[in-house]
Amino acid sequence: MAIGSFEGLYTFLDVAEIYGIDSSCLRKQVARDKFVIDEDIKKIGTTWIITEQAMVKNFGTLKFEEYKKKQAKKERAQDKKINTQKVKTKSTRSNKKAASMNQKEEKVNDSWASGEIKGVELKSFAFNTNNSE
Repeated sequence: MAIGSFEGLYTFLDVAEIYGIDSSCLRKQVARDKFVIDEDIKKIGTTWIITEQAMVKNFGTLKFEEYKKKQAKKERAQDKKINTQKVKTKSTRSNKKAASMNQKEEKVNDSWASGEIKGVELKSFAFNTNNSE
C-alpha cells in the first residue's frame, strides 16, 4: 500500500508484506549499506520509506507485479461498489420523488371525483358593445 499521495514510495512494512519477508531484514540491509540513504531510502520519524525502484532492484519484480495486480483488482472492486451505491442512491431519490408526485396527483384527482373540489363557477358578464357614450 503506497503512503498517501506519495506514489512509488513504500514503507518497510509494505515491502515486508509484498515480498513475504520480515521488516527487520530491511533494517539489517540498511545497516549493511545495501541502500543509499536519501536516494533509495529515507527515515521519516520512526518510519523507513523506500522508493519503488530500489525495492524492485533489491527484491525483484515478480512479487511486486503480483501485488500491483491485486491492488488494481481491489481498486476496481471498490470503484464498482461506489458506482453501484451511487446508482442506487440516485434511483431511490427519483423513485421517491415520482411516488410523491403521483400521490399528490391522485389526491387531487380523488378530490375532484368525490366532489370535494368544485369547478369554478363563472358568472355571466354583460359586455357593453355600444361605443356611444
